[in-house]
Formats: sequence, C-alpha cells, structure tokens
Amino acid sequence: MPTTQSGSNAPHLTGQTCLVTGASRGLGVTVARRLAQAGAHVAVHYRQAEAAAGALCDELTAAGAVALPFQADLCDAQAVDRLTAADTSQLGAIDVLVNNVGPNVDTPFLDLALDDFDGVMAGNVRATFLLSQIIGRSMRDRRTGRIINIAATDYRHRSHAVYGLAKSGVVYLTEALELELAPSTPVLAIAPDLIADNEEMAPDFVARAVAATPMRRLVTRAEVAEMVCLLCTPLFDMMTGQTLVMDGGRSLPRMAGA
Repeated sequence: MPTTQSGSNAPHLTGQTCLVTGASRGLGVTVARRLAQAGAHVAVHYRQAEAAAGALCDELTAAGAVALPFQADLCDAQAVDRLTAADTSQLGAIDVLVNNVGPNVDTPFLDLALDDFDGVMAGNVRATFLLSQIIGRSMRDRRTGRIINIAATDYRHRSHAVYGLAKSGVVYLTEALELELAPSTPVLAIAPDLIADNEEMAPDFVARAVAATPMRRLVTRAEVAEMVCLLCTPLFDMMTGQTLVMDGGRSLPRMAGA
C-alpha cells in the first residue's frame, strides 16, 4: 500500500507503478504529471494520439520521472490483456489504476444513434470494467493497490443523455468492486463537474455554469489531479467505495426560487 508523508507535494508514490488511461490529452495529462511529481512510475495510455503520449513521456522523463507510453483500445478485451502484460513487464505490477477514459456524446436519447450509445457506454463502463477486472485480480492476489475511477457529476442529474447513464455505471462499478476487493484494495471515484480549463466549452455556457455554482468558479484539472494523488494515501482508506463530487456545490438540491 502506498505510504503517506507530510505535505501534499511529498513524493509518497516513489517506486509505485501508476497506469492512467486516456493520458495523452486533457485531464489525463494533468493526472499523469501529478503522479510523476509524487514519485510514481507512470504508464501513459493512449488509443490513437501516439505523438502526444510520447511527448508527455519525454517531458516527464526529462523532469526525472519514469514514464512510458502504452497503446490500447480499452473496449477490446485482448488489447487490455496485452496492455497490462506490457505495462507489468516494463514498469512492474500496477499499484494504482486511474480509469480516466470517458467519451461523451451530448445527443438527446430520442435522436441518439445506436453506434454513439454503444461507444459511450463501452468507453466508460466496459473499459473501466475490463481494466479493473484484470488489474483488480492482481491487486487482490498481492493484497495491495488502489483503483480510482473518474466519473462526472452527470451521474447525479439528467442533462447529458447517455454520458450520465454511463457515468452512473462507473459509480456503480466503484461500489461493487470495493465490496469484492476490500480490505486490501481501496476503490474510489471522483466526479468533477465542468472543468474550467476545458478549451471546448463556449464562454456563455461557462458563464452560466459559474453563476449557478455556489463557489462562483469551476473546478480545475489541477484540483482533480491533486485529489487523485491524495486518494493514493492511507488518509482515504476509510472512504473506500465512495464517489467524491468536485463541483463547487453546483449539483446541490435547492428550493425553487432560492
């Protein structure tokens, strides 16, 4: 089990192998950087963005970390087997799995194409299941490890069609997996709301979201990555099986007109 040290920036993951899925872009990049800063050997997973994954590994290596890129379609069970075998062979047994991959299609159900439905469900739920199953077995046998799933606040409300449905599945898997992997392997989920440094959001959409958020700002990638790092310490052992919402209070239920 990873050990903790005083201070959030302490290298408490030294010698640990962390696999971050979808680590060639967006939140995955920030999480990989933060885990490397904490001393981890980082497996940078990508599906298509080979150049971006390679560039991130070069950056982390230049900073003194150990980081290698690994390609896989996480919806393919055989590809997942190859990924975990390659990761273990080159970096050692996986101590921390961060299931970050989560494709989104924002089409209402009545207009949603079946291929899009299948793709979002597979990329979020099937991928999380396949990786957690094979790596979870290894963690169970070694009586160590940690699994952190990236969900989204969409699981709490009904605004993004199939994406919310898929993230509900991720939350369910988090709870069910913990019942199977306790007491040696904590399993947690983080559910961020809209992320402030997501360049794809329109300014007017961001403004409305900020106005509806009690903290009057959106969560950042750095804050989510820091939470991932904190969850890799024994401080959170007794919160296992839980989903931590990071939304500045936006999803809190309110009285009409309040």
